[in-house]
Amino acid sequence: MKPAQLLLAYQRLVEKERELRDDLERVESLLTSDPDVVAAEEALASAQAERQAIQLRLRESDRERESHRTRLRSREKELMSGRIRSPSELMQMSEEVKHMKASFAEEEEAELRLMEEGEAAEDAVREAAASLEEARKRSAEAAPTLRRDLESWQSELETVKADSAAIWSQVPLPAQNAYLRVRVYPQVAEVDRNQCLACHVTVTSSGMQALRKGDEIVQCENCGRILVMA
Repeated sequence: MKPAQLLLAYQRLVEKERELRDDLERVESLLTSDPDVVAAEEALASAQAERQAIQLRLRESDRERESHRTRLRSREKELMSGRIRSPSELMQMSEEVKHMKASFAEEEEAELRLMEEGEAAEDAVREAAASLEEARKRSAEAAPTLRRDLESWQSELETVKADSAAIWSQVPLPAQNAYLRVRVYPQVAEVDRNQCLACHVTVTSSGMQALRKGDEIVQCENCGRILVMA
């Protein structure tokens, strides 16, 4: 093969190596920590935290209601004891007891709503736990296939690396230096219908003549890539 053709073959192998490394990194990441499992774990932790917060609010509500119930009973007992003779004081205490009862009823309704939230939170925890179990099951089932892919791609990567090294060794030193000096990616571009397929600028007639001979490195006058006939 001519120098430019060797460089194109080398570039394609380099691109293949990059793709294989990306695939390997993705599979290794999946085997180390499956994102679906991580997301399910986070969802379960969030649901458990919500349930715990509601349980705490319920306990606080129970303490407050018990305290209010004790005060209400004390006031009712005092109101019915007959010790208070003043009509104005009786009326005042009666109103106070009435307001306490209304407030207590509102607290009971609030607690019922809180208990409903608690039941919903329990359901959310159960659903999140089931989702996590399913995600772990899927991950475990996929692991053997992923490991086989990993071994296959690792083997293929070694072959690609060896092939690219072999081709690079065949590239003349001036062509290697020209390739390494190119500052755009990809460094080599094919030419079709007298156009650089990377930047779509027409190659000069002298450039096309040199390309057809294929003995020297020809670079695109616009983008600087090394050119090779398609």
